[in-house]
Amino acid sequence: MKRKNFDECIKEGYLFEAKIKKYFAKELLELVEHREKFWENVKEEAKQFPSLFIEGHYEIIKELCTAILALDGWKALNHECLLTYLKNKKNELEIDFDYLLELKDIRNSIDYRGIMVSYDLWKKNEMKIKITINALKEYVKSEL
Repeated sequence: MKRKNFDECIKEGYLFEAKIKKYFAKELLELVEHREKFWENVKEEAKQFPSLFIEGHYEIIKELCTAILALDGWKALNHECLLTYLKNKKNELEIDFDYLLELKDIRNSIDYRGIMVSYDLWKKNEMKIKITINALKEYVKSEL
């Protein structure tokens, strides 16, 4: 599958400058922390519901990425362009955005095609997902 590049995202209107900034990023950070508490409270259920764990943690990543765009004065209308913006504009984050695009594809398979993922897939990705969440969260906090 061909991924959209930064210029295509802008040209097609999926990525644009917006006036939303700090207040929106702060609200998203609060939501992220709320979600993290939830997932921490049900972590023993991962074996039974690995698809929900992948999907739920991806949502946290997406919200943190959206917060970063808001802090920069940008908005993305789809997840691919959201991640493409960060890949092209936020090299200092040292995050594997190609991995996040793959994670987006897994999440889309769950949400749009009803694919159930294995517990092994969750366990294989859990640490990298949590490290990514922590890095993104620290970045957002440092910019607020």
